[in-house]
Amino acid sequence: MVKIVVLGAGVVAPAIVYDLADDEVSPHVDEIVVADISEEKARLAVEGAKRFTKRKKLDYARVDVRNVNETAELLRGADVVVNGIIYYYIPQVMEAALKAGVHYTDLGSEVPILKKQFEFDEAYRRAGLLAIPGMGGCPGMINVAARYGVEQLDEVERVLLREGWVDFNDYDSLGIPLPVPYSLDCILDEYMHPVEVWEDGRIKLVDPVRPEDREVIHFPPPVGTQELYYIEHPEVWTIGETFKHKGLRYVDYKLSYPRELYMKYKLLTDLGLTNDKPVRVGNVEIVPRDLLKMLVNETFKGKEIPPNDYDIMRVIVEGKKDGRRERITIDLHTEWNRKWGLTAQAVTVGTPTSITAQWMAKGLIKERGVKNPEEVIDPVPFFEELKKRGIRIHVQREFLI
Repeated sequence: MVKIVVLGAGVVAPAIVYDLADDEVSPHVDEIVVADISEEKARLAVEGAKRFTKRKKLDYARVDVRNVNETAELLRGADVVVNGIIYYYIPQVMEAALKAGVHYTDLGSEVPILKKQFEFDEAYRRAGLLAIPGMGGCPGMINVAARYGVEQLDEVERVLLREGWVDFNDYDSLGIPLPVPYSLDCILDEYMHPVEVWEDGRIKLVDPVRPEDREVIHFPPPVGTQELYYIEHPEVWTIGETFKHKGLRYVDYKLSYPRELYMKYKLLTDLGLTNDKPVRVGNVEIVPRDLLKMLVNETFKGKEIPPNDYDIMRVIVEGKKDGRRERITIDLHTEWNRKWGLTAQAVTVGTPTSITAQWMAKGLIKERGVKNPEEVIDPVPFFEELKKRGIRIHVQREFLI
């Protein structure tokens, strides 16, 4: 019996739950529990997932992950917990998983929180448990692709992480002035927080989404030519540390936003509307971010937004093989999922998490403690699982002068 608990029922949760429930791609899962502070959201995720299974037991519950004992009680008897809650509460969920004796994985966070996660390493090893932080799309799938490229070379100089994403919906006609491709809190944090660039064995901080760091990259259709900017992503640090023994000296990450969407989020950030500190307006104290989130959520109420996007994650690895300089480029293509009715953004995050949780539950990953994705996920069988879910992988090798 394989039982997996998914915490969180937000934007990405359906992709995790649908993948786990789908008898065609996940035949070895027997029981799934979805829990959220909103029991109604958890129920909706479960109801949607029931379409894809004829035999699995699906249930939902309410949980407040700030209460470690309550969360641990919910997790008892499960094999793995997938933490899809906003990363602010990752330490509490890791403590609850340790108390409940279940393996742990999540969708990613930021470097300071990730460092706190590694403080659990010894306790997890003693308990015979495995925790894999950041096992979504990026971080997660992109880390595994980076490992694949690194393993093809004798020495590695640079790893460049790039992501090109396009959404073909006309949001203006839908009355939605600010599209939200994934967690709004995550997006707002990415526009505010300093960005890590890993260089010569240490982190260098730069400001996010600076116009001077704009990079134009030509992706295959339908993504095409995109403008990319530095965005905070913790895999820059982990990949640098994991592979520095091969001579690695530089890692960075850039993401594309449609130009208009980029300008909207930058304007909100520059105006201070993404801040989470109270400000006084007349006789009232208001948290700008809370107000912004409420107004944005109102624009989505009662509207069905059809999935219509496409994502390409690209890893560029440069180094040497047999004394010759080479560049290896790995592209991971994800189109919105017609069977599940989910966006490419959700699928790129949710399916790698589901695959990993299943491998952990079935004992296919033997390591214990807290491990980065690139340390414990074997790329080739992982790519085969991605292909079953419609994610296509293209690899190109070229010699450098």
